[in-house]
Amino acid sequence: MFIDIDLSNPKPTYLQIVDAVRRAIATGALEPGDKLPTIREVAIQARVNRNTVSRSYLELEHLGLVYNRQGSGCFVSDEGPQRERENRGSRIQELADELVLEAHLADQAVEETMKIIQQSAERLQNESSNRAKGHTNE
Repeated sequence: MFIDIDLSNPKPTYLQIVDAVRRAIATGALEPGDKLPTIREVAIQARVNRNTVSRSYLELEHLGLVYNRQGSGCFVSDEGPQRERENRGSRIQELADELVLEAHLADQAVEETMKIIQQSAERLQNESSNRAKGHTNE
């Protein structure tokens, strides 16, 4: 598992690591029982302090996505993928509420907002499709 840290991103480094692991769980790249890279491995690969990675792993454990087995490492919990889906579902509702409020404040019709969402979804699907084609040609 590769964790890419963007030092120009205003989001704290430990949260970028949390997000990377959460994405891996959400996409199925990490499944229940899978072992996360060691704190040392992530620190070296991401060029960050080990305490930063440790803080990330503690946050993931707090979210119920992983568990720590003393002396063996950190593993994706059995309920990790389900919890991540639930977390993302809640986040979608929060974002939808924010979007509706912004559209209302901009005096934008619901239909126009839905059109923007559809265009965004199509663009994302095309980008994903193009990436997948690029990987199969290598």
